[in-house]
Amino acid sequence: MRFGLRTNLKSRWTPRGIRPRGDFKIGYQWGYLYAAVNPKEGLLQAWLMPDMQQNTFQCFMDDFSKNTQDESLLILDGAPCHRSKLRLAENVSLMLLPAYSSELNPVERLFQELRKTLSNQVFDSISEVEDLLQQALKPYFQNRQKLRQLTLYPWMKTETIS
Repeated sequence: MRFGLRTNLKSRWTPRGIRPRGDFKIGYQWGYLYAAVNPKEGLLQAWLMPDMQQNTFQCFMDDFSKNTQDESLLILDGAPCHRSKLRLAENVSLMLLPAYSSELNPVERLFQELRKTLSNQVFDSISEVEDLLQQALKPYFQNRQKLRQLTLYPWMKTETIS
């Protein structure tokens, strides 16, 4: 998930006849949240990184495979670093989603909630955005059930996937 200094304006409620007001900033500094979720267990691994390059994603993948004992399937969108030549551990398999179908990825629901947290706010630095993201992620690390409710699609509740 890309985040940055640019204000993400969302709708807000105001009394009838009153136009909503809000501060807005256009900034061109970005950061990236790498995240992997296990919807069945309610587990989350997340990294805040400065870029979305192959070597950075490879570091995330290496750490993910070290922290995961079971066989895992990572569902990825078509980002260039996802399509690059990656060194995969034996316990990790990748599945690339078709173009423009990110809603099929369970982690996208988490990203939607995080984007709501960041919307309609003005940030002076990228570190402010990162601090707010860390605070927004805490409940998902502390409460597995909350993450499960958000990311576990009904079709995932079956024991086997053929």
